[in-house]
Amino acid sequence: MRKMRGSASIVMGIMAAAFVGWLVFDGINAMQGGNLGGQVNPVVGQVGGQDVRYNEWNIFLQNQLALSRAADRGMTDEDVRVVTERAWESLIGATLIQAELDRLGVTVSDAEVRQAFLTQPPQEMLSYPGFQTDGQFDIDKYRRFFTDPATDETQLLQIENYYRSILPRAKLQTLVQSGIYVSEEEAWRFYRDTNERARVRFVRVDPGQTVADSQVAVSEDEIRRVYDERVDELIRPASARVNMVSISLRPSVADSVAARERAAELADRVRGGEDFAEVATAESADSISGAEGGFMGKRPMSAFDPRLAEVAADAPLGQVTDPVETPFGLHVLQVDERTADSLALRQIYVPFEISGATEDSVFTLLDDLEDLALRTDLLTAGDSLGVTIRTDVQLLDGVDFIPGAGQLGVAREWALGPESEIGDLSDSFENPAGFHLVELLGRRDESTIPFEEAEIGIRAELLVEKKKERAAELAGGLLDAVAAGRPLDEAAEELGWSVEETGSFRRGDFVPGLGQGTEAVGFGFGAEVGEFSGVLDAGDAVVVVEVLEREAATRDGFEEVRDAVLGQLSFERSQQYVQKWLAALREDTVVEDHRARLLLQQEAQPMIPGF
Repeated sequence: MRKMRGSASIVMGIMAAAFVGWLVFDGINAMQGGNLGGQVNPVVGQVGGQDVRYNEWNIFLQNQLALSRAADRGMTDEDVRVVTERAWESLIGATLIQAELDRLGVTVSDAEVRQAFLTQPPQEMLSYPGFQTDGQFDIDKYRRFFTDPATDETQLLQIENYYRSILPRAKLQTLVQSGIYVSEEEAWRFYRDTNERARVRFVRVDPGQTVADSQVAVSEDEIRRVYDERVDELIRPASARVNMVSISLRPSVADSVAARERAAELADRVRGGEDFAEVATAESADSISGAEGGFMGKRPMSAFDPRLAEVAADAPLGQVTDPVETPFGLHVLQVDERTADSLALRQIYVPFEISGATEDSVFTLLDDLEDLALRTDLLTAGDSLGVTIRTDVQLLDGVDFIPGAGQLGVAREWALGPESEIGDLSDSFENPAGFHLVELLGRRDESTIPFEEAEIGIRAELLVEKKKERAAELAGGLLDAVAAGRPLDEAAEELGWSVEETGSFRRGDFVPGLGQGTEAVGFGFGAEVGEFSGVLDAGDAVVVVEVLEREAATRDGFEEVRDAVLGQLSFERSQQYVQKWLAALREDTVVEDHRARLLLQQEAQPMIPGF
């Protein structure tokens, strides 16, 4: 027990990481009226009229950022933005749930807390070595630790707070899910739909290839009617026009040469007598195979990168190869075993990495570019330093991806944010693709797309619909020929079409030529073998289908897995129901977000001497 108490700090570390989401409201509410930098703790938002204050939000956000940093290689500006927005939505959700708990008066008794304490260990505790016996969780060890009179009372209070946080939420979830029921007949239909199979043959009529543009016409009145029907949906998002430069952190030519020289040096060390496994363990950049002496496993040749497999196929067993280059880097190989279709392979991996000198040169260029652009403009700075500037790039509200820059919502938020003015130059934004500077040229508010701009797209859409209707008429002629006694193959060939056959498929499968979830796919399960369909929709084409085979699901097969199917459907339905319930809460709640305004106010405040 002394040993267990000695590891209490480790246990509490596990608990702290696991409980951060639940404990956000405990102990934080006390700070609602506190001070922040000498000023009253400001409101950063409202959820259904309930204030969300800076301290509450900042603690929650910093916890989420800390967890993300601990689980990742590091965080770019774009990563921080994504985590921040997710944290904000999570805080809104937690606030809504707490409001429901308060409204319904959901509480837990001391007895319920004690019972949960002893019988429902947190999931994170189940794998803690101190609570295991022979590799299995030992609940008696867990109970002894937390019922030992010598255990720090502060720790017990922290875990009690955890249970007092999660148990009301568990009760609320049970209440929300109380009306969920999955009947045996529903389970049978699900089993049948996911297990029965069909095989069909069909004639596919592609409107785009079969019907010429000249055979159909779309009038302006038709386009105008569709426009008027959809005008509330034809919204052009707010946008910004920017000039933009992207500078990636990539290895230089010198870095690549250094990597090749190092890989050759490691290969020579093995050829000089050093043990391959020892060199791999000490030098390989692949920690997984390196821990196994470079062993990558015995696998089919097709499981290895084709370049590695090609070299390994001819390499003498047990001898080191010259470095093999792949998009990932350089690989010094040794073949332990080889059959006609498999390899047992070892590697020493040397990646192409950016050196400190190259990294410094990139940052120097970025600083010079930013300094010059602030004194002139981004185009002038780019011309002076020989850096390519992308001009008039469009950033759309709600779209984080920027061609050539990757996910960079942080730049879009800056360009559309109230703090940015026309002509401003952003700070450098980092994402996995590199560093990016943005110069704001102009902005446009959200607006309705005018008829003149929407006309082209609506015309094209109506043209496709009319071609499809004409293709259906032509396919009807095929059916008439079959009804008159002509074989499907002959009738189709006469019209210039061909008959295709599918393999065996299920309802949810994507079927080449028939699509996925289309009425053409559904016909295979709703008709008898040998039956012909009418003209059916196959997504981007129309088809005529004949059922060739049906493999029905059996009740006997269902009975073998009935309980598992019922459990799966109940779980999925309960999760969907809870998500819909939360979405409905969110939709019915007025949420105000003042974070950006607060940031502007803080930036506008004069510096206080001594701070």
